[in-house]
Amino acid sequence: MCGIAGIYTPGRSVTLEGVMPMLQALSHRGPDGQGHFVEQDMALLHARLSIIDLAQGKQPLFSQSGQLALVANGEIYNHIELRRQAKEQGETFSTRSDCEVILSLAERDWASCPDQLRGMFAFALFDRTNRRLTLVRDRFGIKPLYYMEVPGGIAFASETKALLPLIKGALAVDEASVQRFMQMNFASGGQTAFAGIKRVPPGGKLVVDANGHITLDQWWDLVGEVARLPVFAGDSRAAVEEFDGLMHRSVMEHRRADVPVGLFLSGGTDSSTLAMKMADCPGEASPSAWSVGFDSEAVHDELDAAKELAVDCQIDLTPLRINPIGLFDHLVYATWATDELMGDFACLPTFYLASQAASASHKVVLMGEGGDEAFAGYGRYRMPALQRWFCALRSPGSGGFRTRGRFDRKLPSTWLQPEWRRTMNEGWRLPFQHAWRATAGLDELTRRQVVDMQTWLADDLLVKADRMLMAKGVEGRVPFLDQDVALFGLTLPPALKVQGRVGKQVPRAWLQQRGNTSALGRKRGFSVPVTDWVQSLDRSRLLEALQRSPLLQSIINLRRVEETLRQRGPLHKSVIEPLAALVQLAIWARLFIESEGSEPPEKVDPLVWLLS
Repeated sequence: MCGIAGIYTPGRSVTLEGVMPMLQALSHRGPDGQGHFVEQDMALLHARLSIIDLAQGKQPLFSQSGQLALVANGEIYNHIELRRQAKEQGETFSTRSDCEVILSLAERDWASCPDQLRGMFAFALFDRTNRRLTLVRDRFGIKPLYYMEVPGGIAFASETKALLPLIKGALAVDEASVQRFMQMNFASGGQTAFAGIKRVPPGGKLVVDANGHITLDQWWDLVGEVARLPVFAGDSRAAVEEFDGLMHRSVMEHRRADVPVGLFLSGGTDSSTLAMKMADCPGEASPSAWSVGFDSEAVHDELDAAKELAVDCQIDLTPLRINPIGLFDHLVYATWATDELMGDFACLPTFYLASQAASASHKVVLMGEGGDEAFAGYGRYRMPALQRWFCALRSPGSGGFRTRGRFDRKLPSTWLQPEWRRTMNEGWRLPFQHAWRATAGLDELTRRQVVDMQTWLADDLLVKADRMLMAKGVEGRVPFLDQDVALFGLTLPPALKVQGRVGKQVPRAWLQQRGNTSALGRKRGFSVPVTDWVQSLDRSRLLEALQRSPLLQSIINLRRVEETLRQRGPLHKSVIEPLAALVQLAIWARLFIESEGSEPPEKVDPLVWLLS
């Protein structure tokens, strides 16, 4: 819904002029207005995308007593119920904003405030009496929140690019985060690839008191919640019935807005479920949806399936068929928009869809993120026991999960400088191993799901969804990550998650019950023909672009890369993803490390841009 930022340096004055570059860096997240509150040593900043209470929902918001000031990003889906309860207790409100209920809850009982919120949110709450700043992030990390220590305190923001203006001197990279990106396509853990800029973790709370003391802890813990809840005791029929009720409520709540709510439709299990549930909503006009397909045989095309589903659900679908090579002309801009070092190429069709939704004056769309993690849809959850054993043996402490990276393959591993290869092998798995150890009390399948939710989902998929949509002033909502829906999926017994080589048993059974079997054999989401693009690149220009990157020169033995690129015939499949990662890393480094992070052209050939 918005972008937030701010700074708190107890005892050191803050000026609006000094923090305005932070707010300007978030202007794309909030094209409908800006707000700010500066008081002595503290500033709260807000860029608004108006979705609820279009006329009066401007932030910062203040409690009725004036003691608390708030800037928030996201949506509180149960704000209607919370507002009703507060009014019954005699409280009054100044706006209809969903976020104002946060102030009401915090004034009554701050300790229980986040627990009562259903939704996606990242917010900063400042107590003007006690001079205490509190940062809170939602349970699954749907909305982003970053911070860094500055002299005397901290600065925070929805995107790292809003913190960059505060860094004096040259930006430095965090090598461990870069290594995790190279191996897994995203840099997981508390530290970002920008040295000194960190993430408030999902379910995290950071407090800065009047003395500048910083405390970071968890107000909500996924592992603890799953361990606390009983395993679902019903049969398949009961599970399907429970799923139906939970999804109905979730979709109804996720459609709460004062603007139209659309859908990104892939034709797979998750988006099919959302489409059918949207069709169930009473009194609603036919929702709009967008779906993309590629003129390529390298990936499965789901466009025809999406069209069939749209007809069945009476959805106004805009099908988009695009050239896969041309799509990569948005890579430079997508890398800037992401600013996190995250290389998921699905950001490109997501960005394209967001552009189409924005051009149709849609500010909100539903998305299927979280469905595969919550209901065990990925093939890696169904790895045969012998394969799991071998992977665990090769990588102790991993449970055989997330054990092999892109540069572990024989040929691309020879590209790495020896010292870089050694440190990469020692450290890139640490966030996954830590998450695996933390789930020791759960069954193995659930452990894999939870580890993915804490790493892959939070630091890749949700980053992609947030940044690509907010770059176009569009909010993505994810009904599968309603806490009751997600926890229901995680606490199903293994037999109701996976049978044989087929996962997502409950959503699949629900679709079958509804008479929709066409989606059951299809994979989810937006696949991207990366192979087509990499094979199409001019190898001499690709090599020159890589050679020009100071960061890559410290990581890669470019002579070895040249030997690979000089070979005749198509490139071997083992080097496609590593080469794509190096291009992305070169783009990111030029945008943020070699220059000042200024906005690049929205459409430009990546190699032309790198060589310009």
